[in-house]
Amino acid sequence: MPRASIRVPDAVRRAILAHARSARPLECCGLLVGRRREVLFAYPVRNMAASAARFEVDPRAHVDLRRVVRQLVPPLAIVGAYHSHPSGSASPSPSDIEEALYDDWTHLIVGLGGGRARLAAYRIRQGRVRPLALERRGSRGR
Repeated sequence: MPRASIRVPDAVRRAILAHARSARPLECCGLLVGRRREVLFAYPVRNMAASAARFEVDPRAHVDLRRVVRQLVPPLAIVGAYHSHPSGSASPSPSDIEEALYDDWTHLIVGLGGGRARLAAYRIRQGRVRPLALERRGSRGR
């Protein structure tokens, strides 16, 4: 069975990596806007946990963004979240798995440990982690 994938344009990847580096030593976080298998925008939000080992998306920013994307034409949606592990790997931690609330979301994780930033994608459903392949494309030819 082929591995499921998510398309994340290079500009979005670069923005997420820059956010992760600038937030160090704390975890950064943000929301992903797009369509089911395609991220079009990354929306950085405040990490309410202000922690090097946890993140909590600002609920006000989440609600505000949800209101905005509902009004877009063509329609887009919040399709996931991203966060960083400032001195760890790009793998979900036990708290990432436990606190994953939306089964249909993509979770992008930036691992900054080991000297080289790494970005990985996952779907987390009911405590089960499924890696997603990251499609490397510049954009959709716009």
